[in-house]
Amino acid sequence: MAMEATTQAMKSLKQRLGEIEALGGMGNLLFWDKEVMLAAGGHGARKKQMETLALVAHERRTSKELGDCMDALHKHPDLRAVLSPMEAATVREARRDYTRATRMPTELEVRLAGLRSSGYDAWSKARETSDFQIMAPALEEWLEALKEEAAAVAPEMRPYDYCLDKFERGATVEKIDAMFSSIKQPLIDLLRKVVAENKSVAIPGWSELKFPLDSQKKLGEKVVREMGFKLENGRLDNFGGHPSTTSVSSPTDVRLTTRYLEDNLMFGIGATIHEAGHGLYEQGRDLEASENGLIASGPPSLGLHESQSLLWERSVGLSREFWSHYWSRGVVEAFPELESSLGRISHEDFYRQINVVKPGFQIRVDTDELSYPLHVLLRYEIEKGLFDGSLSVQEIPGVWKAKMEEYVGAAPKDDAEGCLQDVHWGMGAFGYFPTYVIGAIYAYQIFDAADRDMGGELRQQVGEGRLLPLREWLRDKIHSVGSVYETAEELVELVTGKPMDTGLYLGHLTTKYADIYLNDG
Repeated sequence: MAMEATTQAMKSLKQRLGEIEALGGMGNLLFWDKEVMLAAGGHGARKKQMETLALVAHERRTSKELGDCMDALHKHPDLRAVLSPMEAATVREARRDYTRATRMPTELEVRLAGLRSSGYDAWSKARETSDFQIMAPALEEWLEALKEEAAAVAPEMRPYDYCLDKFERGATVEKIDAMFSSIKQPLIDLLRKVVAENKSVAIPGWSELKFPLDSQKKLGEKVVREMGFKLENGRLDNFGGHPSTTSVSSPTDVRLTTRYLEDNLMFGIGATIHEAGHGLYEQGRDLEASENGLIASGPPSLGLHESQSLLWERSVGLSREFWSHYWSRGVVEAFPELESSLGRISHEDFYRQINVVKPGFQIRVDTDELSYPLHVLLRYEIEKGLFDGSLSVQEIPGVWKAKMEEYVGAAPKDDAEGCLQDVHWGMGAFGYFPTYVIGAIYAYQIFDAADRDMGGELRQQVGEGRLLPLREWLRDKIHSVGSVYETAEELVELVTGKPMDTGLYLGHLTTKYADIYLNDG
């Protein structure tokens, strides 16, 4: 194939992919607006808008002209020799997406878009009234629709494997089972040991303190700016729903939402740091590649994306070093009206406070780091049961309560505290939850690699409030690389020198919680 023809085919492919990306950004903007700004009476019209946009995007993703571009490129005997790594990866990803999109029935594509809107609304109403039965029909619809999607798009895969693979390339039930099998019992044993110690590390009277929301917002903005998140290329909004990160046009328009609570300082600050970690990934994408339709500038998996938010939230934001700086220069400065109370508290006291183990605590996003993977495990086990037929939708509340009792020592008081607390199932995101634990394991592994490459000085830098060197290292090693490597597993092994290491993850948690709870002092 002549070089000129290859160049022209690649140019045409990038243009068409850029248009599809723009439509995706428009859809994300509509959903962000739905969460943050939309008037109560606008939800019916928004559902129609999202369905219409999904139809237009589907037509673009399945167009003959797009397929012709890829067919022309694949006639070249050695594309890797004439394309950049990002371009070659884009052709690979475009072919995969095109194959799947052309197998997807248009009616089903529109139906799924509508379900994302109506399912979200059903979840919101069900959680507000703590009534699972309001949500149950939407879940039945989702399961039927996702099984139809898997059968149409990837008939060679089991439906739940297909769902897992959509979020974590290469994930299967067998792989996720093996991951959880290696950490489940050690975590349960460590949690029970910590609980049996019955040691109080909480600050007396802490729960009675009230932190003004305006001051929390200013503190959150200070921290994300010092992490390197550019508010001139994004937003940070406080609203009452689930904290989130929305890419309207990465890396130039990335929108974060968080939720501040007057009686729980760390909920809002932790959520803000977490979403800023996602936001830094999006703002760290290659600008030229993103603007020129190179879709491989995006992340290879949700697990890797989650590793970035959890690295910042936990390895940094829950660390002793971080609060040795941000206690006095952050919290104490932000709340002068609480000086008499905060002045008696040291950064070490606060470090222990924010790492308190909460036996029996029900809310995943606000639980402790040690219990967190067990919350994810029960969601994974329920999803697996729904797809293999061993569990019905109506059984979800009962199974949820039983597993919470077994894993963390207590059952939820109602559906809102239990199986309705997360938005994921209402939006059809089955297969998403395991990425949280994949991300947590990768986060420690990547943080350790960064510390190694920085000569063992990373924790000292964090303790001095110098967060930009870590941001730059992550941008160079992870964010700007995009999906040049087909799976997150490949990139993590390249960056850290080893595949997923659950032993390292367990070691970090054991050391941390032994220091806080099991050692003298």
